[in-house]
Amino acid sequence: MQTDPYLQLEVDRLHHALVLHWKDFVPSEVYREGLLEAIQVSRREGLQNWVMDMKLMKVIRQADQDWTINTWFPQFQLLGIRRLAFVVSDDIFNQMAVSSMVATLRPKFHSDVEYFQELVSASRWAQENTGGLSDFGLFSVK
Repeated sequence: MQTDPYLQLEVDRLHHALVLHWKDFVPSEVYREGLLEAIQVSRREGLQNWVMDMKLMKVIRQADQDWTINTWFPQFQLLGIRRLAFVVSDDIFNQMAVSSMVATLRPKFHSDVEYFQELVSASRWAQENTGGLSDFGLFSVK
C-alpha cells in the first residue's frame, strides 16, 4: 500500500480490487501522479475493480478535471475495469466535479459505475463480479 498525506492506494488481491483513499485538497501533481500510479498498479496486479474513496477529498481543480478526461481516462479504459465505485465526498464542490466528469465520460464507459455514501457498501459492490453494464444515474447514491 502506498502512503501519502493525500492518497493511499490499497490492493485487495483476493477481490481483484484497487481502493484509492483520497484526502483533503489534493495538489495537481499528487492528483495526477496518483491516478497514473493507480493505472500501473492495476495493470501489474491484474485488478478488475476500483473503489474511489473520495469521502474526505475536497474540490478537484478544473485543470485536473480536464486532464482526467483527456489524458487519464483513455489510459484507464485500456485496463478493462469491470466495476468503478465512487464513495461520494462530503464536499459539495468535489461532488459537482466528479458528477461533471462522469457525465462527460458516460458514453465512453465500459465499466459498471455506481455511487455510494459509505466505503463498506462501495467495496462490497465492487467485489461482486456480475456481467453487463448497469444503468447508472449521475445522482443515484447507494
